[in-house]
Parts: sequence; structure tokens; C-alpha cells
Amino acid sequence: MIEGDEFSRIVQAERQREVYRRRKVMYELQSVPRTATARPEMILVVYDLRLDRYECRIFYKEPRPAGVTELVSVGAADGEILDLRSHMDPNVRLVADKVEEFHLLRSKASEDEPAPLRRVFYTNEF
Repeated sequence: MIEGDEFSRIVQAERQREVYRRRKVMYELQSVPRTATARPEMILVVYDLRLDRYECRIFYKEPRPAGVTELVSVGAADGEILDLRSHMDPNVRLVADKVEEFHLLRSKASEDEPAPLRRVFYTNEF
């Protein structure tokens, strides 16, 4: 038995499990009844160095609807950000996209200039 063949089978099986997991998440999201949701006007993403987390605040146009998500906190790990993308609330999924975008921006920062600690996303960037 060639060791490389066994490893490639393991990698292929792991990729196939990820495909099935993503399909399951998508089917669950499609089965959620569509309701009228309030679109955010602005999203503020702040990176907390001490906790290694992103704190997000969602701002809505006034009057703000009752029972909407305003604060979201997510760890700075890629897995936690991806998990947030499968949330049932479409505004939280939108926040997850923007956190991922900001996370990539921070990771590409050079050593000469420090990575930004906050980013504001406006309606035209959604």
C-alpha cells in the first residue's frame, strides 16, 4: 500500500464531508420562512486586541424595529467567522461577511503600518 494514496483518500473524504455540511446549511437557510427584515444603515466592526475578538454594532434607520439584533461578537478565528455565516438572521450573516472582509484586511497589513482596529461599513457597501 502506498502511503500517498491513503492520505489522498483521507483528504478527499474530508472535502466531501465539508461539501455535505455546506449543503446542509444552505438547505436549512432556504427552509427558513422569509420575513420582512430591517436593513441596517451602518455596521461598525471593532477589533478588541485584548480578547482577540470582533465586536460589531448594527445601526438601523430610526425608528429602529423591535427585536432586531444590534450587537454581535465573534472570535477572530476563521472557523468562528464561518460559523456566523450560517446564522438564521440575514443581518447577522451580512455582519459575518463584513467581519470576514475586515479580518482579511487586517491580516494583509504590513509590518511597517499597523493593522486598523475599526472599520465602518455603510449601506452602499452592502
